[in-house]
Parts: sequence; C-alpha cells; structure tokens
Amino acid sequence: MRTLAEITKHVPADPASGLSASAVDVSRQHFGRNTLAPLPREPLWRKFLDKFDEPIIKILLAAALLSMIVDLFKADSLTGGIALGVLVVTLAAVYLVRQEHWAPTLMFVAAFAFFGVGAVQGHFLVEGLAVMIAVILATGVAFASEYKSDREFEVLNARKDLIQAKVLRDGQVRSLPIEDIVVGDIVLLETGDEIPADGRIVQVSELQVDQSLMTGESEPVAKDMQSNDDIYRGTQVVDGAARMLVTEVGDETALGQIARRLMAEDDETDDDTTRVKRKLTISKELTPLQQKLERLAGLISKIGYVAAIL
Repeated sequence: MRTLAEITKHVPADPASGLSASAVDVSRQHFGRNTLAPLPREPLWRKFLDKFDEPIIKILLAAALLSMIVDLFKADSLTGGIALGVLVVTLAAVYLVRQEHWAPTLMFVAAFAFFGVGAVQGHFLVEGLAVMIAVILATGVAFASEYKSDREFEVLNARKDLIQAKVLRDGQVRSLPIEDIVVGDIVLLETGDEIPADGRIVQVSELQVDQSLMTGESEPVAKDMQSNDDIYRGTQVVDGAARMLVTEVGDETALGQIARRLMAEDDETDDDTTRVKRKLTISKELTPLQQKLERLAGLISKIGYVAAIL
C-alpha cells in the first residue's frame, strides 16, 4: 500500500480540505480509476455443453447409446462390435487422462455418429434418435433458461455497484459514485458505510471494521492511528467514524488483486477468492433444499446406471 509521501509526490493530498478539481484529474491520469476489471464470462458453448452433465441427461444418453448399439448388432454384428469397442476405448481414455467432464459430450457426439453409421447401412436407429431428440429439447430449454437468468443477474450486479461514498473535495463534503474516487481523496466513513477503496486512516473515532471479506475473521476489528490503520475496499464499517486517505484504487486494491486471481483458468480457488467472488457477483449458489435434491438426483442416477447395465 502506498505511503502518504509517495502520494504527495504526484497529488497534493490535504487531509483538511481534500483534493481540488485539478488534483483529481492529475490523480486519475496517474493512478487510474476506481473500477475493477469484470470477472471473465464463461463461453456460451461451454455453458451449453455443461447441460449434458446433468444426471438425468447422462441416463438418457446411456439409454440412447445402448439402444443404438443393440440395433447395430441386430443389423450387423461386426459394425455393432466396432461401435461398442470405439465407445468403450474412447470413454476409458477420457477417464484415464482425468477429463471425465467431457464424457457426456462424447456420448452425445457418439450417439449421432452411430445414427449416421446405421443410416449409411440402411438401418435407421429410430428409437435411439427419439431419445436424442428428447436430450436436445431438455438441454436446449435448460440452456435458454440459464442464459436468461444470467442476463438478469448481470443487470442486478450492475445496479449493485452503484454505491455512493462521502468525499472531501475543495473543503466540501460531496457524495460521489465509488468509481469517481481517486488516490489522494479523503473519504468520510461512518457506521454502515462500505469502504470504497484501500487507504490509511488520518482521523478516527472508535472505528470498528468488518474484515470478513478479506480475512475471514468473524469479529469486527478495531482500527486506530497507531496500528492496524490500513483498511480495504469492500469491508464494512460497523461502528465509529473515521477519515481515510485513499492510497489504492481499482485493480490495485487488495480486492482487485484477489479478483485478478479469478481470471485464471484454474478451477481451484481458495477461501479468499471464493469470498471475493461472492462479493463481486450476486450469489447464485444452491439453497440447502436444492443441494438435497441434487444429492437425491445423483443417487437416482447411480441406480439408473446399474439398472441400465443389468
């Protein structure tokens, strides 16, 4: 976090009167705006393929493949044997390289490939095709519903970011959107305020801050001028009042640095990135009832797989 000396080299930060209009422009040009880079959006094709990972869809795909392979065996045992062998080898390879999330997609592609093989030989695998049509309808409806839901959540997230903060400018207190705050600003904090940027306390009165977003601490932390005077964007004032000198904005804040880690393609996330993701996006996590239903669906799917094999 920048020191007061580093800031005053570029911006004449005055704790008594705040920044002037010209100093705000200089700070914005040198240190940037107080905006966070948006989290990466999952490609639509991946969202669509994810629909095949539902337990009921897997059962339908297995049923379609089983029906098609049986019909191919009836028409030509050699063709049926080759089709079954290719399918088994392909799925085994997918699991060996630990890419099992691609298995439902490969099953979907294999079903249409088998139908094409049967059609070339003059045997139309109608029953398997009927199941595949059901799969396409189910996944299509689910994908369309999720796409619409995502667009609505994006609108809500955009509105959620319209937070105002009290800032001292030219000796006057002004209420500004947090994206207009710059390095060197003096922000006035009181109970209930969300801290809009990283900064250091320059004046304080019994300040208590909820830092659970950044540290996971369940209890508010007391802040003073002597120690623990750094405060971070996204945390919450639960008691007291203070004046804060903004030292970091946008992606340079601790919140922004954690958010950048979410840009990586790695699926593994730690507690910090999980909490920040919840903060930056309205949560779409499953409710306890939905979690129970998902476990029940998983159990039913396993029973279905055993029944299909038998």
